[in-house]
Amino acid sequence: MREIAAQARTGGGPLRVAILDGSWAAAIAALQDTAIGDRMYPVSSDQIAEMLGPCGLTVGVLADDRLVGFFSLLFPGRQPESMGLPFGLVDGELDAVVHWTAVIVDPAFRGQRLQQRMVAAVDWRLFPESPHDYGFVTVRADNPPSLRSMLACGFAMVWAAPKFDGHLRHTLFRITPGDGAIPGGGEMVALMDLPRQMELMARGWIGWPQGAATGHVRFAPPVPGSLVDRIRARKRSG
Repeated sequence: MREIAAQARTGGGPLRVAILDGSWAAAIAALQDTAIGDRMYPVSSDQIAEMLGPCGLTVGVLADDRLVGFFSLLFPGRQPESMGLPFGLVDGELDAVVHWTAVIVDPAFRGQRLQQRMVAAVDWRLFPESPHDYGFVTVRADNPPSLRSMLACGFAMVWAAPKFDGHLRHTLFRITPGDGAIPGGGEMVALMDLPRQMELMARGWIGWPQGAATGHVRFAPPVPGSLVDRIRARKRSG
């Protein structure tokens, strides 16, 4: 385990943020069993091993050495499961794809924005001032807390389709500093108005993390020629 120079403080005392190693596999599995909701897709023991291995990165939040939250990333490279493939990424671009795989917070510690704090703790490591990192995550379309959290972490809603267990899931793409200008205007759409979102996404619009209102997402087309515009234009299928 390698601690990050970041701490969060709650009413119960300080929390430590750390990058976890393989010795935390059992604690991650136990926390998932305790805290996973019916709108989340569980990770398997093999995926946990990947998350803690050389092709993954897992950040944990510790309260007195007890794991109370974690989020994990996978770097799929050019493997067929890369979410960059349906968006037309090729060759070296696939080497820069990051999957945001699992986010779990102990129910006793929810409501303190721990997910966003964990993301902020490693933001510098994953997304420098460069347009060459492609971050993807999927979230069930009927899971507004997770959708709001991903939007708050800088992800844009780009498509929705059935995945994993057959439920409709949004695919979100992380907007980085290399994406260029952020467009103005657009249309405010209710977070749960999936039919209208699908109509706009079919036109190439995305749900921006910037400019959202309570319970709504601002949909607008990407700036022509920006990174997200090029990715969205190359999309082949959901």
